[in-house]
Amino acid sequence: MKKKIIMFGVLIFSLTTSLLAFDIPVEEMTADKCLPDGWVLPAGNSVESTDFRENGTIQHVGSCMWQGMSDVFVTGDSVWCSFGDGLWFIDISDISNHEFLSRIYTPYYTLKQGQILGVNDILIEGNYAYIGDHEGVRIVNINDMELISTYSLKRAHSLYFRGTNLYVVDGTGFYVLDVQDPAQPDSIGFYEKAGAVGLDIIGNHAYISSTAGAGFTILDISTPENPTLLSELTDICCTNKLIAESGYAYLASGSDGFNIVDIYDPLNPFPVSNIDFDGSVMRIAMIDPQYVVVSVSTPSEIAVIDVTDPETPFVAVSYGRSGNLFVDENRLFEVGSNSIQIQDVQDPLNFALEGSIDVEVYYSREIRVSGDFAYIVDLGDWFDSGLNIVDISDPYNPYPRGNYSLGFPSFSAILAVKDDYVYIPDIMNELVEIVDVSNPDLPVYAGEYAAAVEDLFAGEPYTYLVVSNTLQITDLQVPSNPALINSITLGTEDGSKIYVNNGYAFIGDSAGEVWIVDVNDALNPQMVTSFNAAGEVTGIFAVEDLLYVVSQEQLQIVDISVVNIPQIVGSYFDDDLSNYSNIYVDGDYAYITNMIGGFLEIDVSDPNAPFREEFFQTAGWCRGLDYANDHLYVSTDCSFQILKNELVGIIDDYNSTCSVTECELSNYPNPFNPTTTITFNLTAEHSEDAELKIYNVKGQKIKTFSNLKINKSSNHQIVWNGTDENNQPVSSGIYFYQLKSGNFSDTKKMILIK
Repeated sequence: MKKKIIMFGVLIFSLTTSLLAFDIPVEEMTADKCLPDGWVLPAGNSVESTDFRENGTIQHVGSCMWQGMSDVFVTGDSVWCSFGDGLWFIDISDISNHEFLSRIYTPYYTLKQGQILGVNDILIEGNYAYIGDHEGVRIVNINDMELISTYSLKRAHSLYFRGTNLYVVDGTGFYVLDVQDPAQPDSIGFYEKAGAVGLDIIGNHAYISSTAGAGFTILDISTPENPTLLSELTDICCTNKLIAESGYAYLASGSDGFNIVDIYDPLNPFPVSNIDFDGSVMRIAMIDPQYVVVSVSTPSEIAVIDVTDPETPFVAVSYGRSGNLFVDENRLFEVGSNSIQIQDVQDPLNFALEGSIDVEVYYSREIRVSGDFAYIVDLGDWFDSGLNIVDISDPYNPYPRGNYSLGFPSFSAILAVKDDYVYIPDIMNELVEIVDVSNPDLPVYAGEYAAAVEDLFAGEPYTYLVVSNTLQITDLQVPSNPALINSITLGTEDGSKIYVNNGYAFIGDSAGEVWIVDVNDALNPQMVTSFNAAGEVTGIFAVEDLLYVVSQEQLQIVDISVVNIPQIVGSYFDDDLSNYSNIYVDGDYAYITNMIGGFLEIDVSDPNAPFREEFFQTAGWCRGLDYANDHLYVSTDCSFQILKNELVGIIDDYNSTCSVTECELSNYPNPFNPTTTITFNLTAEHSEDAELKIYNVKGQKIKTFSNLKINKSSNHQIVWNGTDENNQPVSSGIYFYQLKSGNFSDTKKMILIK
């Protein structure tokens, strides 16, 4: 028998469980530091940006294992589907063999009141896709799947396109955006309306539904630059989406059910009928003038409502499921988190399933990278944990290979990798399952070791396990015959994290104590010493003579050059780091994952004074992070992501050819808006002619100041007003200024914030 269940009863657990060749890094950073109202982030975590492409130093390289469908727009056989991570283009001309043609990565996912939220609305018009999400409105050129602009709003819920104008409601009001030039959308009109989420337009009238106050509003938009109020209904409240058609507005009104409003006279709308449901009516679509279909949550239901007589509507038929809804001619697209059901609705009372677009369900947790593969432990259906293997040989095109299930019931959120084996602790069944991954397309069971493991580390040649308050040294090299080499008792509390380096094991426990064990002689491990961290240890990592410990309150850097006398030499405090856990250190940077979404990048180049470089928001809760081959590998609730930190190596690549006494190059203020003064002084024997160039983070030259006459005894100043060679303003972000004179070169970084 593969395994036996050795634990019964109720299981209670916490789910919280190079720069380019010519010296210029890649990517652009936004200066928008505002989060939408109601969004939750841990205390102390200011967010520089919510988009990898605009996060200064982080570049999205590739991703796969996407999940979390949120909306769809259909034109004939072309399906444009939004995920938490971006937009997919799917061809359904052969509905039984649909084809994923292309995609673009546009992440924005985080928490609001305990729920993961993603894209709200998408529409396609001409060569462009307009995506409404928590960043605002993103505009994508669908010919080459390139994001060309983002117009920042609080949260774009619903979109409507007419002429050259895009109409948007974002929870604060009704916006009119001129998108004649999609690369530079411009707001030309606005009407304030709190809680505005639903929108439809007929003629010169805009119909808005709201989750706050008066739930239904009609605006006159005959002059788009000046939308004016015609009427509001105060006895209709807390509405979600709506449809206006043939003199009536049909409202998905949440817990208030389904409402119909007479809008023949825009100055005097009035409610005519209501249907109540056990759950909340969230989405709405119209099949034809006779039938409206609504999506109801908790309990799930899709109901087809006959509205032939708007005063006496009734549910003609219902189906036991729910999701977002989109109608294209005779097809209804029901969008769930991981599938789209395509229904033939020529007979609205008898849906006929034509086909479905399905996406694998991933509840990714810890990740480890070895060679050309990333190994990700997956919760499956919560009690059916397993392993997913991703081929990362081409970082720009990662793709899933094999997968392995531990079986039901099982629960695992950590793993270790060594050679051709992956070790997966199953805490539900109190064993470590050993999986042979020599064939990445067909991982197979290889053996198991009985232990209720809290954390583990795969070393050479042994595997180190934290089991309750003990460290077990095991030989798992022959999976069919695993063996305990020896063990040593730690303190009185259960261990939580372990890292082994240079013959020593470092174990943090739940009480905030860090134990150091000499494991050079595996047959005779010796306790060396212990010290107190700032709280329960949730992450631990060692590099050479430094130990990095993440606790509830801070990151502590410990000098272990004299291992029996550990000395805390520096710490980074961020109000409350209780949501942070796994840590990986590479060179001058420490990366600490945040379960609420994203990770901190801490500059640890000076161990005595670590500081935050940035916080990076990921799409979905950030569950695991590993670093290899100059790339960051991140597992989240939404996808597996490969990223590149362009700051890595910046110190080496930007070494000046002069010493501090020979030259000084700086700018003030920094960050700046709208101008900054670049100051330099050359006292060495260089050419009298100098040149200063400004680059963006993509390595593109922005502006050149040439033929600068150098007086070697004076300071020189150049004022840059944030414009390019054509005197056009450049966008917010990171820029680099490079001074060259003869064989001398020096480069510095500056930040423009608007």
